[in-house]
Amino acid sequence: MRREQKIEQSPAFQFYAGDWISNPGRYKMSLEEQGAFILLMCHCWLGKKLPFDWEILARCCNCSLDKIKKLWPRIEHMFVIKDNNIICPAIEEERMHQINNRKAKAAAGKKGAAIRWNNAERT
Repeated sequence: MRREQKIEQSPAFQFYAGDWISNPGRYKMSLEEQGAFILLMCHCWLGKKLPFDWEILARCCNCSLDKIKKLWPRIEHMFVIKDNNIICPAIEEERMHQINNRKAKAAAGKKGAAIRWNNAERT
């Protein structure tokens, strides 16, 4: 049994093909830029934010410094830079959706258990 209660990070996030294909931001990107965006998006999911550091971004995208510097201007519109960190708004929206969904399911489970066990004592 767990000793401490905390909100757990889901290992996965929803990736909707229709949303991705119809995303106007994607139309501005080449196939290579789309790949870099998805890799950075995945890193943001795991770490919540990435330092805005060219070497780290290059390593995250498995490319050279020159390559990431060429790719970045074409994908930066999909991110927000705050306090010298890169944040992906789409990922943060999904994260909040999952947290809220998890809380709602936990509350529903507790309510259901309370009803079940309170009713069981009365019979």
